[in-house]
Amino acid sequence: MANKYDAIIIGGGHNGLVAAAYLARAGKKVVVLERRHIVGGAAVTEEIFPGYKFTEFSYVVSLLRPEIIRDLELPKHGLKILPLPSTFTPMENGDYLAAWDDHDLTRREIYRHSPKDAEAYDEYARVMARAAKAIKPIINLIPPDPSSMSPRDLMGLLKVGQYAAGLSEKELYMVAKLATQSSA
Repeated sequence: MANKYDAIIIGGGHNGLVAAAYLARAGKKVVVLERRHIVGGAAVTEEIFPGYKFTEFSYVVSLLRPEIIRDLELPKHGLKILPLPSTFTPMENGDYLAAWDDHDLTRREIYRHSPKDAEAYDEYARVMARAAKAIKPIINLIPPDPSSMSPRDLMGLLKVGQYAAGLSEKELYMVAKLATQSSA
């Protein structure tokens, strides 16, 4: 007899696992299908060579909403969030690019490769900080329908607009780009 499920989640990445966990908590019979030997998607850290661990996007755990961490009691299941003091990106020519949690160190590292990019880094960091400040309060909102004239959607648009009101055109563009582009 075939198994019957209320929900089939295709992909065992972090988003698929969160969806499956919430559905299971709601009493649904759920199956997660993942093609790889490990689940977690971009949130996985793997040992690719003995003694060397690699992560794709685990360092952006700041995007994992705190209420999900609480709801699913993730620390009880092994979630440990560690500080990331630096990243290391090897280059084909044998050189590397290091980025630090210290703005000046990172700027000096960028300067090694491109003085022009190092000069732009200060502005980039400023724009990103302001964009993050605008995004943070609205990231959990259900997006309003911009074509709707319903009072609920109009109020939602006003709320979103309130956070974007202090942004420059360049910063608003960055927010829109970050919110709509692929992370891959």
